[in-house]
Amino acid sequence: MNILTNQTEIEDTICSLIKLYKNISFATAWASGNSKAFQLLLKNTIKINKIIVGIHFYQTNPNFIKEFLNSDKVKFITNPDGIFHPKLYLFSNSDNNWECLVGSANFTKFAFERNSEIMIHFSNNDINSKEIYNKITAEINKYHAQAVTFTSKDLYAYQIIWNKKIKNILDLQDKFGKEGNSKPIYKSKIITLDWKSYFNKVKADKFHSFETRIQILEKAKKYFKDNTFENMALLARQQIAGITNQELDWMYFGHMVSPRFKTRIKEDSHNISQSLEHIPHTGNVTKDDYMNYIKYFKEHQGFGYGVITISRLLAMKRPDVFFCITGANKKDLYHDFGITKDIKSHEYERYWDEIIQRIHKSEWFNSPKPKNQEEKKLWENRVAMLDAVFYSGGLKEL
Repeated sequence: MNILTNQTEIEDTICSLIKLYKNISFATAWASGNSKAFQLLLKNTIKINKIIVGIHFYQTNPNFIKEFLNSDKVKFITNPDGIFHPKLYLFSNSDNNWECLVGSANFTKFAFERNSEIMIHFSNNDINSKEIYNKITAEINKYHAQAVTFTSKDLYAYQIIWNKKIKNILDLQDKFGKEGNSKPIYKSKIITLDWKSYFNKVKADKFHSFETRIQILEKAKKYFKDNTFENMALLARQQIAGITNQELDWMYFGHMVSPRFKTRIKEDSHNISQSLEHIPHTGNVTKDDYMNYIKYFKEHQGFGYGVITISRLLAMKRPDVFFCITGANKKDLYHDFGITKDIKSHEYERYWDEIIQRIHKSEWFNSPKPKNQEEKKLWENRVAMLDAVFYSGGLKEL
């Protein structure tokens, strides 16, 4: 048994073992495609038995993935629930002739050249070697069974998110909120769209509602710009709440049909108005702003409404930030975002963490304002207008 304590020693040992043994298996949290060890591995792919690599935080370089597309031997852990974090390298000719490294080093250039790493190097000559070998192979087989093969389509979507992460534009993690999600963000059909693709997708709404939706959102924003909610005319409040079709079809983006809510709009709009004042008219909206809005709800028990109601009001005031979740759009939205547990009416924080935060990580949300007037109108209302995709079933066509 030996301890390897510097980067060069670790990589040189791995390279010598790649050359020496007939079978190569390893499990690593991340991998990159620009190290000496990687180049040697490519020359010895016939020796690969099972390789398993994680992609959590999008730390695995796409250049590594590209070399092993559609491979049954080199597979990837994409489940974002927890972090796949082993660093285990097994080289063998048989169960009585093998060497193994276990420690901190991933299969990356940084691990082999820059990081402070340590690895334990042991073999079939060490005490309890047969038991250890059986445990090692059992773990590798388990990881391999849990992993998936990457396709070229998967790589393309993964590369989009990886590019953003490398440029420090997006601080991407695949766990949004306490509930987590069932698939990585690169699998989303919506989040990875660029601006032009998103614009074309919204415009392709099969109900041809683009112009009407834009008119609704622009008029709602003007109402909020000119007055507080409680000082608006009754008709304006009813339109914002989606309980009338007067002038425009205000029931787009969901509608509030509760008799109790209709009464509040008409007779007691003060608390609704006060809560909405926590959301700024322009500029950045933080989670703290949103949670202050929710806090007001909770402190006025007679004013308590569910996520669907509060998201409708938010989308009308800031359609560039908020999405109105409805019974008609949430099925497709949940599926695309990997949300497996329904967001209950009182789970206000989950709405921000699992829906709004995901949207704000998207390619199209972070695109600069376009110069084209039609595109500019969409950009200024881009989050609320996502309803045109999820409501119409257009997601299936992506």
